[in-house]
Amino acid sequence: MYCQLTPAVPTDTCAVLNRLLALCEHARSELASSSNRPPIPRGVITMLLRAMKVRDPAIILHGQRISAIACGLSELMGWEDTQRAELELAALVHDLGKIGVPEHILKKPGKLSSEEYDFVTLYHHAAINLMQALHVDHNLVSMLTLLHNNFDGAGVEAKGSGVSQELPLGPRILAVADAYDSLSSPKSYRRGMTHEEVIKILNDQSGSRYDGNVIRTLSRWYQSDGDVLFALGDPFGSTDEPIQIEDDERTEVVVLTQILHVLYQFQTLYDGYFLLDASGNYCIWSEGMEELSGKSLRDVAGRAWLPSDIRLSPITQTAKKDLEPSEEIVPQVLRNGRPQFTSRVCDVDENRQISVDVYTLPITDGPNKVTGLIQLFRCKGGVRRETREYVELKLAATRDALTGVANRGQLETQLRHLLDDFHNHEGTRPLSTIFLDVDKFKSVNDTYGHKAGDQVLVDLTRLLQHETYSGEIIARYGGEEFVVLCPDTDLKAGVRRAERLRDAIAKSSIGGISNLSITSSFGVSVARLGDSVQTLLERADSCLYRAKETGRNRTCWEDQDQEELEREILNEEQESKITTVDGVRQFVDEIRMSTSLELTAMKLNAFIAASDVKVTHQEHGHLKMQSGSVGFTKRWGSTPERQAVEIDVKFETTRETDSKTGESKTKRHIAVTMSAIGRVRSDAILELRCEQVMLQLRSYLLGD
Repeated sequence: MYCQLTPAVPTDTCAVLNRLLALCEHARSELASSSNRPPIPRGVITMLLRAMKVRDPAIILHGQRISAIACGLSELMGWEDTQRAELELAALVHDLGKIGVPEHILKKPGKLSSEEYDFVTLYHHAAINLMQALHVDHNLVSMLTLLHNNFDGAGVEAKGSGVSQELPLGPRILAVADAYDSLSSPKSYRRGMTHEEVIKILNDQSGSRYDGNVIRTLSRWYQSDGDVLFALGDPFGSTDEPIQIEDDERTEVVVLTQILHVLYQFQTLYDGYFLLDASGNYCIWSEGMEELSGKSLRDVAGRAWLPSDIRLSPITQTAKKDLEPSEEIVPQVLRNGRPQFTSRVCDVDENRQISVDVYTLPITDGPNKVTGLIQLFRCKGGVRRETREYVELKLAATRDALTGVANRGQLETQLRHLLDDFHNHEGTRPLSTIFLDVDKFKSVNDTYGHKAGDQVLVDLTRLLQHETYSGEIIARYGGEEFVVLCPDTDLKAGVRRAERLRDAIAKSSIGGISNLSITSSFGVSVARLGDSVQTLLERADSCLYRAKETGRNRTCWEDQDQEELEREILNEEQESKITTVDGVRQFVDEIRMSTSLELTAMKLNAFIAASDVKVTHQEHGHLKMQSGSVGFTKRWGSTPERQAVEIDVKFETTRETDSKTGESKTKRHIAVTMSAIGRVRSDAILELRCEQVMLQLRSYLLGD
């Protein structure tokens, strides 16, 4: 032998995939022997972290810092212990793909090019597929799959549907934590940035790349617990010394690297693929398979292959039935161990078909033993992978150049899809449209110049993004006009939201000029059966015109008496909610919601940040806060800041049946009890103060 190579292990595709299937079976056995299912099997997480440390210890420290940040943010946002543990593990292994990335890219003394970035991203997705095979929890896998997605999907439609889907909170937290640590850590080509510098950069991209609410929570966390990051910092001035590792550990790293290389090749050369074991059970279902089949990982994980999972038909309608094989391709290859290649039409759904080449490759261990199968799909027109450069160009074509939100063309596209969904549900899912216009904007340009006018529009956009977090779509309609699309929002809730936005604009410093006061007028319309994009926008625009004609800085809406709706929103004609319990006067009310737990926590966190309340107690399903403070005499003052109340919030989740549709829905009941801190002159003053807090809390939580 010319040169001794260690470890001497086979590197052909079948041998590598056999090692992957062996790891998959080992992880399955470990889970079967566990009393409660962990997000990642203990042996698996130990192996992965050990391999990452051998590859580069800095990867582990980076993951630990992100984990500390993400856990701190999720705790402030009210996440439960189980969710936080999942987020912590996701942070630790989010860079697993770097095991397969070569040194000249991993330690490049400069920014990555678009091609290098795409290379690293493909390895990231290869690592996600590896984690699928190792039986990592679906929620964690989904979190890592969406890690590099923009917070604002305006312009990038979700695959398989027309409407941009809202990014879950987990990936939002991880994205901010990852960016914060990357910017604050020193690189070979730049110094580490200060906290203030990093926050400024993140805020500049809030509402588009990052979630502004998460960034604000990060600032709060840093003030109280940010010092934990210093203990996890990279050693200063350390040299790259070789790590002493055992032969078994070296083999482990080599095997994982080989597996990632093979999965990377599948990611690069094909539009989608799936891996089965010898029993036909799914081990990997790549991200591309969802677009080809309409089925997500959750639909197939943990079960065996079924013929209906991918609907393949002959590529020509004239093909004779008797010439088609009587047995499906997958069971045939598992039985005889012979690879097959064919062309088929893949039926994605009732309206879409894709012509694909299908390559079915058996995984063998010896001449007569089939241990599994991998099926690879490639679209006839070539691999349809979206590179970073393509995504950026697509975003640029659908976003407003100045403000970064959706432009008019994208607004109409998104509204058209929302209206289609509205009509498909026969109007049972409401849709509101908010049209707003900056009051007297021409005078701003004339007095302060067009640069100041542009800054007003940019600041206004940031404020709108910070104040909306329930799936709304914000777009610049033209000039100083903006539109906010509000799915699942009726007229009353739409007016509430518009009023909150109007109040926030009036109270904010927009444009960066001390003596400049900006206000906006609002018009609200709600979708009706038979509406088109133009008719819905025209009614909202008509309401906006009425608001400007009747004095500006106000909200007008359609088809309802102004005073009547105001009374409903402000609850002016309700019975007193003040009761006395053990000699203590209490205000008791409740809020009902149908949003997810994480979205509820995010909305409540936004209320805490915006309302200047202090959290005094927190446990599972229970939160206590204090709003306002009293002086030395303990007597209430005339302003809300001097009218202190204790707010007790309790959460309860139930299943209820909708009386109209008959559908069973998850409802969240939030019981709110408030009591005065200090001395109050009358029940009426206490009730007025508590109603003000409830109105603000209800508008943030968007309760029923």
